[in-house]
Amino acid sequence: MSESERDEMRERDIRPDAEAAGADGGNSVVCPSVKLIPEVSRVAARRERKARAMKIACAVLVPFCVIVIVFAWLLNARSLGIDGTGNTDSAYGTVLADIEGITQANPRIVDIAMLGAHDANTSSLSVSCGADDSVESPLLSAIFPISSGFQYRYAVTQAVSPYRLMMQGARFMHFKFARIDGVYRASHSVLGREFVFDILDVLRFLDEHPGEVVVLLFQCTNETVGDNADCMAFNEWLAGVRYDGKNLYDYMCYGTVDGMNLGFSGKGIDELRYNDVTENGAHAGVVMLQRFKPLYGEDEYSGYFYDMDKNALHEWHSRMGEEVLTESIDATCREVASDPANTGFLRVNQTQAAMSAASLGDIFRSIGAWSLLKFAEGYNVALLENESFDEWLKYMPVFQVDFLNSDEGDFNRRVNAKIRERNEQIVQILLADGATDEDIYRQARTD
Repeated sequence: MSESERDEMRERDIRPDAEAAGADGGNSVVCPSVKLIPEVSRVAARRERKARAMKIACAVLVPFCVIVIVFAWLLNARSLGIDGTGNTDSAYGTVLADIEGITQANPRIVDIAMLGAHDANTSSLSVSCGADDSVESPLLSAIFPISSGFQYRYAVTQAVSPYRLMMQGARFMHFKFARIDGVYRASHSVLGREFVFDILDVLRFLDEHPGEVVVLLFQCTNETVGDNADCMAFNEWLAGVRYDGKNLYDYMCYGTVDGMNLGFSGKGIDELRYNDVTENGAHAGVVMLQRFKPLYGEDEYSGYFYDMDKNALHEWHSRMGEEVLTESIDATCREVASDPANTGFLRVNQTQAAMSAASLGDIFRSIGAWSLLKFAEGYNVALLENESFDEWLKYMPVFQVDFLNSDEGDFNRRVNAKIRERNEQIVQILLADGATDEDIYRQARTD
């Protein structure tokens, strides 16, 4: 019998010895070699299972590798051309000075509604400037060569310069900066232009717009490095930045303040009023905040700053998803409204939707949004249209956002109109005979 015939017989489970046994009446003994037949079947079955597994693995791994490569390229791309520059019509250089009766009403600074710019100086960030190696996570700096595009898109929160933002209505400006190789630079994971140009933007705006109030929050990202000497040098450095002969301290005509809110000489932030800051509307003025010890130490300029943590209420609302974001804002608003003493603080509604891995939905939304500017583009409009927006603005008057000048849904124009309406309402309440600051919130609670 040939080998091929034997193979065919094995496939049919026919045993040669059994065939022989049939020829002599079934009295032959089965040859021990037949014990190998089940083993051959098991080997064949294992090979078949392995082949199936390899097919499945290829079907999964090949698309996965392709996706990984594509996403690696996408994540490191700076832009796909989908982030616009927003509204740049410069229509809001004046938002307070022309409100009729504002000097007579003389509202407190903490009560005035303001549009705020989160990370207001990030439009200048550039991959070519490198990573901010002073931030808390050294990993971001280490992987920068292969993640620069991703870091860039999740670092840039504003589309235009600080001056342009103020011309679009911004009055609360949050600045991040780092001292790198002896030079202060704009920073937010990625580095930007020299910080001196951002300060000059503010000084130019103040010079051109008497009667306007700008609140500045400075955040030094060197704070986790060494003894914070770079942060401590900042106040003195700031004194040397001048536009038309004036620095920021020259725009504080009300003098030094009770920055730590300890009852010392100087006005507490709850006492500071529009006329104090602007000299009855004659000049523009600034209110400045930072964090004191251990970040900035104490020097001859410390008295010009309010401490952020002792003078402001600012809850971070940064989840993805409109529902969870608004729930967080609502909760903060209720907390502020629950105690009248809270209205003596500067109250900032930080409403930045951010990249999140808190849920599978957050992850997919993060990928789909592509950048912080794209996050903000949709969320800003959704928050503005929320039925609770007016209530938020009463109890958290500083509405701080990314992409402040976005024209998506006509956001920039509409939000400035809302803020203007609230400030006009405050002025009218305070102009009534016998009115007090509490009447602003009594009105709010009965609306």
